[in-house]
Amino acid sequence: MLAVWAALLLACTPGPSAGLSALPAGAPAAMLATCDQEPYPQLAIGCRVEAAARAADLGDVATIEAACAAVPAGPWKSECHFRAGEQLGKSGHTDDSLAQCGQAGDYTRFCITHAGWGLPPDDTRSPDALAALAVERIPGPQGVVAAKVLRARAWFNRYVGTGAADPALARAAIGDDAAPARTAWAIEAVRLAGSFDVAAQAWSGAGLTGAAVPVQQRVGRYDTFPDMLGEAQLPHTVTFADASRFVGQTDAEDLDIALIEAVYYNTKDATSESGAAFARWLDDPRPRVRYTALRRFRALPSTGVEARLTAMAKDPDPIIRAHVEDALKYRTWLGRPK
Repeated sequence: MLAVWAALLLACTPGPSAGLSALPAGAPAAMLATCDQEPYPQLAIGCRVEAAARAADLGDVATIEAACAAVPAGPWKSECHFRAGEQLGKSGHTDDSLAQCGQAGDYTRFCITHAGWGLPPDDTRSPDALAALAVERIPGPQGVVAAKVLRARAWFNRYVGTGAADPALARAAIGDDAAPARTAWAIEAVRLAGSFDVAAQAWSGAGLTGAAVPVQQRVGRYDTFPDMLGEAQLPHTVTFADASRFVGQTDAEDLDIALIEAVYYNTKDATSESGAAFARWLDDPRPRVRYTALRRFRALPSTGVEARLTAMAKDPDPIIRAHVEDALKYRTWLGRPK
């Protein structure tokens, strides 16, 4: 036992980890009792973190609390709550996962993302109810972040992969729900339509229907691309996991941005011409549409991409120039910068 835990602790540093794995099989409470028998304090800490994660798989909150309470204050206690919150979320125990995430210290943001996107597709609570739950379980600014994540996930579950892109519900969404609703509807509409234009036309009609996708396959392409200077001040909405998009200044602009992002999300393979789909918006008069299109254009290969970016290097908009400079420096259309 000692040799195994020593190797694990030498390999890990405090922080969100892939997971320890040396505890014996059995009920979480029995695992925790094994930790109490460990004579070396640092090894006992790692053991308790893993016991908390194992307990989370079963929704055993009492054992989680006992395990994390026995970990001294500091990075490892935060890690204990992070691991528990993450695993509770993945197991569909969203309510309890938020309470653990709220105790995860510097890892709270990571925990929120993982927990929120583990919300089961059959959870019928409204986006407002889930957002209220997040603020209740995680007081302060991080609770606001959690509310946005859960609201986005609730709309995602309503549309993405279901085979039904009826826009009526999304068209009726207002306030904090409007942008997340358009995002989710757009992802499914583009998937079913196969194009921006057909999906855009469906927004004002009865929508689109088609084959559903198994829950475990309801994923797509997304990036957590850093904001360029000046972009951080623009309004954003969560799109998928910890990614976000700009919110348009009008409903029509916001729908276009959502559809552009949906085309990117549904771009499964980075083929030689996949970036070409976004070139049509690079000269759009609406800045947020241009920023969105350029983010996606620069991330995928297409014929003449370097020449087009070079031609934009003297654009009067400093945000466009910043994107172009970064793209040319790292040749981002060839793959994610190392």
